[in-house]
Amino acid sequence: MTAWIMAGLVIVGWLRMYFWPHHASLTHPHPHLRAFNAVFLTALDVIAFVCIFYYARGRNWARMTVLLVSILSILYLLRLHREGTAAQIIGVVWGLLGFFFLYWLNTRPVREFFKRGSAAFEPPANLTPGS
Repeated sequence: MTAWIMAGLVIVGWLRMYFWPHHASLTHPHPHLRAFNAVFLTALDVIAFVCIFYYARGRNWARMTVLLVSILSILYLLRLHREGTAAQIIGVVWGLLGFFFLYWLNTRPVREFFKRGSAAFEPPANLTPGS
């Protein structure tokens, strides 16, 4: 469920970036930097989806990445007063999710799940198809 929430927030951020009028990251005064910003931010979104995929698969490195992004999301709350309403809403949701992740991803059952990694998705060795 948390992976779906993160994926939804990344999609909302992507839609805001490309379809919201006069988005700050794409209205750079130099046209060649607008294209660079668009490519760079799209690459970050692809990396985010890869991390979310492996987070959902139980990889511990992805959990650590989510924890790092959670800290950055909380710190971003200090900068929200400079943003528009849509960015403030998205930023607050990311910040609240960051607080939740900092607690939840450090609980013992969740840490154990991520220590097992992809083994949690493999069937037991004694089960064979058709038995």
